[in-house]
Amino acid sequence: MDSELPEDKVPPRGWGPRADAGHGAGDADGDNTRQLLEQLLGMIPDDLRLRLVEALRQLLESLRALIEWCVAWLERRGASTDVEVRDIPIL
Repeated sequence: MDSELPEDKVPPRGWGPRADAGHGAGDADGDNTRQLLEQLLGMIPDDLRLRLVEALRQLLESLRALIEWCVAWLERRGASTDVEVRDIPIL
């Protein structure tokens, strides 16, 4: 039924994977990467793994705080300065 719709028309239930798509090469790459990471994590002792997970969580929280600070700084900077806009003549 989806094939009856024009290409620019979104189906009522939205886009989904094609029925004949199956598992492609991209899925296999993701599965291989996931399996490799699981094997590597299995080799790390539990206490070290917990410390690494906590360090990663703190790193991500710090990155989030830095991004929020940058956004706030840009918003303050943009609100306080008036930007002069000039038309550029096209010849």
